[in-house]
Amino acid sequence: MQLTKLTEEQLKNISSSINLQRAENYVGKFHNCSVDSSFIKGTIRGNHGDYTVTLKIDTDPIEYECECEKGKDVFCKHAAALGLTYIYTPWVFASNQKLDRKALRTTEEIKFYIKTTSLKQLLDELKKINISISQLAELSGVPMKRIASLVKDDANGKHHNITDPLKLSCLFLLEKYS
Repeated sequence: MQLTKLTEEQLKNISSSINLQRAENYVGKFHNCSVDSSFIKGTIRGNHGDYTVTLKIDTDPIEYECECEKGKDVFCKHAAALGLTYIYTPWVFASNQKLDRKALRTTEEIKFYIKTTSLKQLLDELKKINISISQLAELSGVPMKRIASLVKDDANGKHHNITDPLKLSCLFLLEKYS
């Protein structure tokens, strides 16, 4: 899967500066986010209920739909917020497609892969190439007991500062030895 690129410049070309400014209050507050090819979708709680927002981001200008009243006439703050959420935190968008580890080329793709791949999955892949958790613990300086706790928390959606660097260590070992 190649991530469809979206830039703040594209949003500035279709949105008013006031809408972009208002959108910042909604960034990261979407739920039920998904991405399918060039379409991104999410739901946000607005002043008058929940609004589903959809953007087609490979068009110029961006095509959009929002269920809010203003969204019928203009690129609203909710549409802008969905775009900004995708730019800053693309991993919150569920996808049926996953990035192929061997096809990662950019730092954005690596970050997306790390955010969307569980620590347990990476440890299972290391096990297949005969690298144990104790070896990872020794190489990373993270005690085995702490790794076990991180695996459990990661599976439950709880994030720690050490989780992503540990996943990056796993990714390095997988690339080096598989």
